[in-house]
Amino acid sequence: MKKLTKLSILAMMMLVAVMLLTGCANNVLTTDEKDSVSGLAVYTEEETPDYVTFDKIEGVEFKYPSNYKSIGKESLPMFMDPDVAGATINIVTSDFPSALTFEGYVDASIPGIKSQMDIEGDIKTEYINLNGKKAARLDYVATSRGQTMSITQILIKKDDKAYILTLGSLKADKDKVSEKYEKIIKSFK
Repeated sequence: MKKLTKLSILAMMMLVAVMLLTGCANNVLTTDEKDSVSGLAVYTEEETPDYVTFDKIEGVEFKYPSNYKSIGKESLPMFMDPDVAGATINIVTSDFPSALTFEGYVDASIPGIKSQMDIEGDIKTEYINLNGKKAARLDYVATSRGQTMSITQILIKKDDKAYILTLGSLKADKDKVSEKYEKIIKSFK
């Protein structure tokens, strides 16, 4: 019972982080969006024969380990690592605010995350070349109800949609899932 409560808390933390990103305000007006991937760290999909493809949300796909368990709904897909308690991945999509550039969207998301979660240190933001598409990678540590999580979020924009892939684990388990999570991130397109 205690393990189930712990997992529920971790899953709720992940959902809060995702909802904050998709609900960011659209009051930041900026000029031309810069979609150039020139000079950005390159993330390219790796061969992952023991991974399966998630392509249930139109416009994006990613691969995840075939032994991951689906614990979400069709409208909010979430998968859990059966070997690392609390390690989850999920993806959401939302309309992209027309008044924002991609960078403006990312910048507007950060205060919302900080206002709703106890963040240790800073939210590290890095723009990357993800399979030829500009993406943002947010890495941070959040604490809620006594549980400390390491969270990575990958944001991409395609047409008029924002897609957010969230990967999280207990901070103490970050090294146990980091290799899997990097492969998942590199497969996101």
